[in-house]
Amino acid sequence: MAIIVPAILEPDRQSLEDKIFQVTRITGVERIQVDFADGEFVSGKTLSVNEVDPLNPAFQWEAHLMVRQPQNFLDYQIAGFSTVILHYEAFAKEEDVDNAAGEIKKLGMKPALAINPESPVSVLRYFGDTIHDFTLLGVNPGSQGAPFLPQTVARAAELKSLVPNAILEVDGGISSRTIGLFLGAKVDSFVVGSGLAAGGEWQKNYDELAALV
Repeated sequence: MAIIVPAILEPDRQSLEDKIFQVTRITGVERIQVDFADGEFVSGKTLSVNEVDPLNPAFQWEAHLMVRQPQNFLDYQIAGFSTVILHYEAFAKEEDVDNAAGEIKKLGMKPALAINPESPVSVLRYFGDTIHDFTLLGVNPGSQGAPFLPQTVARAAELKSLVPNAILEVDGGISSRTIGLFLGAKVDSFVVGSGLAAGGEWQKNYDELAALV
């Protein structure tokens, strides 16, 4: 059964703390994603990991790095992240992705790899023996609330065909209207941002989505 992962993308410390307070109060949440953006890889910009207070160890935390040539992975370990999601497009060559993933593993964290909607799913075959967790972006990255791209459904099925043992996460555009499209696609987790906050009904929105998976 797939799980729902709340996503947090905030430009400043107070906004981040407010959102963390909201999502950690949701009954049933086990894993939470925090997005980091540098204003270069994507147009938006968030606070840096060095501005994040130590995270509550009662939850699993994943850092989604929408940054160009990410480094200093120790900072994410110190903050309390257990998974670091890299972007394929953020590196000059595949070997650079492998090196970054190796550094993350040495720090006792799990590397994951995301691709943007315009990147062919086939590029992920190269990493199937070294990285097991993959994230497909269902929207153009950089801000929450962007429209869902329907081709993501076929891309999810393609990834599972190319890398059968992949642990698959879909991030972006997930709502009660779109999540049902993935039935049979063997998605392991759905990352949801604005869809959870709608109307301020955090628990209700979470329960509705969780019931659909």
